[in-house]
Amino acid sequence: MQEFLVSLRRIINPAPETGTEEDQHTATAKAAAVLLLEMAMADDHAVEEEHQVIEQAIQQAFGLDDAQRKALMGQARSIQQQSTSLHDFTQQLRRSMNADERGDLIEWLWHVAYADGALDQYEEQLIRRMCDLVGVPHMEMMRRKHRAIKHAGLNA
Repeated sequence: MQEFLVSLRRIINPAPETGTEEDQHTATAKAAAVLLLEMAMADDHAVEEEHQVIEQAIQQAFGLDDAQRKALMGQARSIQQQSTSLHDFTQQLRRSMNADERGDLIEWLWHVAYADGALDQYEEQLIRRMCDLVGVPHMEMMRRKHRAIKHAGLNA
């Protein structure tokens, strides 16, 4: 088990001095995908619309082609299913993304939450917790929430 945890940390959080820029980009994309997948499961069921939003988010945010996206999502699903903490993922994102990119991530989390047409209390709690962990202020979180609501065609 200890060997697995060390291996998982290397995948998600490669050492800055040894990781190339491409390694960092991949680690950041995986960390974002894990958080988005965690959001899809926050209400105890993931629907196809949530997975479509996640795939779109990863492809747009990280510029991956279909094969890269599929491979990354497979790895992220495996990591998410075995993960017991979001700390390593959020720390990776906090270090490697600027404020605007972290805001974009939070907006994608809202899109995933609203993909099934309703916001569950656990989804909102998870987003609020992730905002704290990645360093997105409350006002920015609310601005991104309202953008996602408008995009989903829902009433606030």
